[in-house]
Amino acid sequence: MGNTTRNTDEKRRAYKKAKKLRSKLRKAEMKQEMRENNNNRTEQQLTSKKKKWRRVTAEDGAKKAVDRPLEAGYGVGAVNDLLQRRSTAKAEKNYEVSDEITKTLVRLQIVYDDERWEWHTRAWKHPKGM
Repeated sequence: MGNTTRNTDEKRRAYKKAKKLRSKLRKAEMKQEMRENNNNRTEQQLTSKKKKWRRVTAEDGAKKAVDRPLEAGYGVGAVNDLLQRRSTAKAEKNYEVSDEITKTLVRLQIVYDDERWEWHTRAWKHPKGM
């Protein structure tokens, strides 16, 4: 009877040891996968520089888009350039520059979609008191 108990205890210890090893391997695999995902994300951010922003209208499916002229000094090319610089700044984690460009776009009442690389104008909302 003592021999059977000893065998059972040895099997239990071996099982626990194997379980710990499997857990360590799983954790190592997860860390490696996270590193690879971060590298892929960085590569995607770098390749995102090659994408181009485009203006969309209500005809393109942007329901709230209003086809209105832009503020003086800001044409479609200038807005595309601002959005491109903002995307680059975000990819480089230069959030101060990105935030300044965002404030300019908000002032111009331009709505943008980072995932689709599209932007459109809103109807002018005049400040209160004017």
